[in-house]
Amino acid sequence: MERLALKYRPKSLQDVIGQEYPKRIIAQLILNNQSCANLLLHGSVGSGKTTLVRIYAGALNCQSPTATGDRCFVCDRCRALDSGDNAGFIELDTPKFRDLAGLKAEIDRVLEAAAAAGRRTVIFLDEAHVLSRYRDSFDFLLKKVEEPPPGVSFCFATTAVERMSEALRSRTIQLEVRPLTHAQSVGLLTRTAKDEGLTLHTEAISLLAGLGEHQPRNMLQALDKMRLLSDGTEITRDRVAAVFGVDYIEHLIQYFEALGAGDLRRQTESFLQWSDGIRNKVRLIQLFLVGFYYIELCGLDVSVDPVVASIRLEERQRVKSAFAGRLPDIDLTTFFEGLLGVWPVVTVDLSDEALLAILLRFQMVANRSAPMLRPETSVARIRPERIVEADIGGDAQRRVTTDDDAKAPKDPAYLNRSHVRSIFAAASFLVQQGYPSFNARITIRHRLFGHQDQAAASDHFKAFSSALKLQLVSCGGSGLRIFVQERDEAEGSCGRVIAHVSDVEKLGRWMLKWHRSSRLAGAEDRAVTMDIGSAGRRLDEHWRCVRWLCGGFNPADPIHSKIEIEPDYHRVAGDIGKRNRQDQSEALDAAARIKADEKCGIDLLSAFNDRKWDRLYDGWELDEQVYREQRRSQLEAAMLELRARHALDSASYSDEMRGYEEAELRSNLAASAVERAWAIWDRS
Repeated sequence: MERLALKYRPKSLQDVIGQEYPKRIIAQLILNNQSCANLLLHGSVGSGKTTLVRIYAGALNCQSPTATGDRCFVCDRCRALDSGDNAGFIELDTPKFRDLAGLKAEIDRVLEAAAAAGRRTVIFLDEAHVLSRYRDSFDFLLKKVEEPPPGVSFCFATTAVERMSEALRSRTIQLEVRPLTHAQSVGLLTRTAKDEGLTLHTEAISLLAGLGEHQPRNMLQALDKMRLLSDGTEITRDRVAAVFGVDYIEHLIQYFEALGAGDLRRQTESFLQWSDGIRNKVRLIQLFLVGFYYIELCGLDVSVDPVVASIRLEERQRVKSAFAGRLPDIDLTTFFEGLLGVWPVVTVDLSDEALLAILLRFQMVANRSAPMLRPETSVARIRPERIVEADIGGDAQRRVTTDDDAKAPKDPAYLNRSHVRSIFAAASFLVQQGYPSFNARITIRHRLFGHQDQAAASDHFKAFSSALKLQLVSCGGSGLRIFVQERDEAEGSCGRVIAHVSDVEKLGRWMLKWHRSSRLAGAEDRAVTMDIGSAGRRLDEHWRCVRWLCGGFNPADPIHSKIEIEPDYHRVAGDIGKRNRQDQSEALDAAARIKADEKCGIDLLSAFNDRKWDRLYDGWELDEQVYREQRRSQLEAAMLELRARHALDSASYSDEMRGYEEAELRSNLAASAVERAWAIWDRS
């Protein structure tokens, strides 16, 4: 029995579903006298990269290409290709080569054979990113790709384009092969099932599309598996779920029914009876919450997850009825908007214990007659296209964006609003946690160390940042940093860092010595520079450092003027590709902010996120730090008292009950906390 992925593999551009841009470029190359261009196709496994290269190779050798850029299928060359003559298409599976020498020898042999054959030839290197494990492999290919023999085209396919050298990439036409849309995926599976005489239920199609990650080959392989195991019977959603090990939909529905009823015991039992890892269960609960909001409450056909998308109408109605029965006078759309605001972004740093605490907090909010809403969610309903992962009050949660956020420009030559928001969140959090404020602005110019390539510059910056951390600590500081990578015509690739430096002279001496022998002659002292500011009033120098780091912020952004970046700091950050533009020390990241919230039982404030532009730089964080320390002490004392109260009765005091009471205590303390409106800390 022929595999479906091979049976239905497209042989022409007209047969390829989606991928309009790659198809248009390939067609233009064929119509332009069958141009032999070097291509780099990148995308996920099973997306169709190899198929497109095969189609290109066939059209290059066709004697009479069609007006759409496809081969004719009737000329001698096309008939020979269909009979198994692959002389015009030579595929090299890069991972199979044991060393670079073997690959070099094979490419030289192939080039010699192509020149002797006297026909157009495509040399295809699949999984080309594997070349990065061989030193100088990309350099070896540069000359070959830049000046190939007449009629030879080099084509590369990769699932990790960032591992390909920039120099090699610049010598190719880069084509991204993207996942299909949900509608395209459903259409492909529906047509294939019909041709194969299979009966597929609608929910089963959606689930198969999602399990195949909307990649053509993956989806057809999933359908193939169901064909082999269906025994001629109808293919239902439940059957697909059982075969692929995702048969937990009923657990998910029962959990949300218990949530709707406000029954903590049923919620806990349903969660514990569900056989899966805690992280995956929490992830699916979040996805169901978002999917239910989109589909059931907003009436939008949005697929957030294959399992969630396959949930039937009657199953969603069971959940909706449970909430409506308990909350007849509450607008469920607004209620769910409040629930969406409770969840943080689940990161790999969170332990199972932390995830359970987050889940319990979510359940306690859901079990109330109305959720705890943030001020912005109580004003206007969240629109699906305006839910983003960003910082609210300093912690990573889903927030409501304004029209400005939705319209914020995304120019790769500049820092975008997300970068600036993260910088301000980390800088504000640093002070609220009681760390010394920033006073140093450090720049490392990788070009002056001989690193012109962005990949090499990024690795160099990583090494410098790690070494800098150790020196900052040895100089009596915290070692906490926020950093940005930039690239411009004058400086080349450079890294910018803000930090607190306690011993300026000692750090300055170290900076002059670090890798000095690698620096370009005559530029040794400019390779790494540091500016130290005066203390000023409250946090003046701290925020001056932040504005300097944000100097590459896009001036076209509507809030650029609100931040009041000094004109001398304005610059173009430069396009660094898909490499990490901005980051900060782990102790300042989103996970650290979430943990800080838990320790003192109150959310972090952020003047940036609350758009209190006149409060950005007045030093309110110094007063907030004192208040948060007081709240942390109160919470710790209350926890000790609670645990002491049950110490003598520990046998009957279960972990579940302990977790519930501690979460309830946190909630009560948070509810009794002073309302920290923006007038609370007087400016001084």
